[in-house]
Amino acid sequence: MRTQFIATLALLLGLTIVINAQTLGDFSPKEDRGAYGPREFPSKDVYIANFSVNFELYNLRSTSTKGGFANKVMSGDTKASLAVGLDIPAATLQEITDDAYKSFVAELQANGFNVINPNAAANTPYYKDYERIDNMEMSLSEAPGVLTVYPSNTTFFVKGFKNSGKIKRQGMLSVVGLDDRMGEVMSYSKLSRDLNDATIVNADMYVLFLDIKTPYQGKGAKLTANTNLRLSAYDALKSRMTKGKNSLTDKLGITASKNKEVTATAQTVIDFVAGRNKIGGSALGTYKGVLKKNLAINGVLGKEKVQSYAKTQNSYIGVETAFGKMYTTEDIAVENTAIIKADAGKYENGVEQALQTFLKYHVDEFHNKFFKK
Repeated sequence: MRTQFIATLALLLGLTIVINAQTLGDFSPKEDRGAYGPREFPSKDVYIANFSVNFELYNLRSTSTKGGFANKVMSGDTKASLAVGLDIPAATLQEITDDAYKSFVAELQANGFNVINPNAAANTPYYKDYERIDNMEMSLSEAPGVLTVYPSNTTFFVKGFKNSGKIKRQGMLSVVGLDDRMGEVMSYSKLSRDLNDATIVNADMYVLFLDIKTPYQGKGAKLTANTNLRLSAYDALKSRMTKGKNSLTDKLGITASKNKEVTATAQTVIDFVAGRNKIGGSALGTYKGVLKKNLAINGVLGKEKVQSYAKTQNSYIGVETAFGKMYTTEDIAVENTAIIKADAGKYENGVEQALQTFLKYHVDEFHNKFFKK
């Protein structure tokens, strides 16, 4: 699957860019604290329930204008589509994720935390109806145009998979199909109880490379994409994506039997959840680490701009007929495709810096707030 993914992207037009050294922009982390009040983390045992890095590798967007007749002018419909891909080998993405996970575990241990083996969680009531997966595969189903990568040779537990391929998640509204990451994190107090009040950790990071804007559409449909490699603080990620288990190219948006533009939240976040209150069942302690703003990853991608513009065609004169003056015009559709080629080594170095900076800060902050004496 990984080879097919890169091969599919390679069908697009190539743009080669030469870049200098990799640096990070302004790092602005924060704790996104919910309800205020006392918080308690009873144990230094830690269980990592999820660790995933989501890499944006492709985006296909469309916009349109509707034609019509006004002021003796007939204008046609216009539609502009823009498809941009990033050429990075799947092996590089896996290596980035593996290195980030190893550094994360090492940082936890350096701060005196005991990282629980998944075997200890396997028989808990929380995971009773879950499926154990010892080496999670990459997935194109979690967000549009995004490849979700999990660390190699690790074990995670999932409730199963939807028809779309997305992971089913625990939570209050999961029974009606409205499950999401937040609901799953809120349910971790049950898992913590099953593991003797261990802290449950969920780390989910998004590495995006495009900013796509829809400028004023006055004279036709227009889309503009600018390269912007970053660790995302909070983005509404939009792209064309199919619902259902179709082909790889369908999922990417390159072909589509039943596709539409969808939106997914892309937020880099790490949650620490511990304990369970006897009344109400809420957690005894929560810590949510996020970014105040995007963390720029410089020196990897050039400042590249890709546009798609379909200019409206107007008919001013018209033709007299027995039925009155008739106007003719054409509907116009334009699609532009491009693939951004980057040095895999520089991409790996820059993204690893960003991930490790984010994770190290929040592990240290969590430790210093609740365990440092």
